[in-house]
Amino acid sequence: HWLSTLYQTKGEHIKYQSKELSFHLCIITAERLLLYFAGTSGGNNSKTRTIIIVVVSVAASLMLAIFAFVLFRKRTKRKPEEQHQTDDISNFIESLKYSFTTLREATNDFSDVNKLGQGGFGTVYKGVLPNGQEIAVKRLAENSGQGDVEFKNEVLLLAKLQHRNLVRLLGYCLEGTEKLLVYEFVQNASLDQFIFGNMVITIFLLKVNIIRD
Repeated sequence: HWLSTLYQTKGEHIKYQSKELSFHLCIITAERLLLYFAGTSGGNNSKTRTIIIVVVSVAASLMLAIFAFVLFRKRTKRKPEEQHQTDDISNFIESLKYSFTTLREATNDFSDVNKLGQGGFGTVYKGVLPNGQEIAVKRLAENSGQGDVEFKNEVLLLAKLQHRNLVRLLGYCLEGTEKLLVYEFVQNASLDQFIFGNMVITIFLLKVNIIRD
């Protein structure tokens, strides 16, 4: 639903622009009416002209106040909803987090005996958690060029991808310069699914192949 929130925000921005345009048109119309009545009133009707000016000015001010109030209420109403969505995402990300110590112990200090394979983006190790669950841990290379925010965004995306043809992401670790992804260990899974699992392009290609299948 994080993608639908983005489109909804854009749509609301367009809606606000439309309302602002309508409001400006009303103000312009009021100004034209003011000029029209002021121009058509003769010199002997100065009192009538003054009344018209006051009425139109008050009406325009009232419209401005109403529009500002409605816009303020809508924007303040959106803030709690956006904050709630942000909190949900943060809590979800936090629930997937593993400590570096846990993964180091699970892989026997990332020993070569536990190594499943290696690629340009990192090395994959087999590990066993304290509860006996087998996992595949991908330790990203320090020169991968991936920032912390980008890494968390990909973790969120990978965690939400659930399909029988995809290796399921169980969690991640982000401590200092260490970035690790924790996958469910599947005996017959392709090693490429672990090595390239965090790449957005690969995810896209996998999804295309799944649709074709």
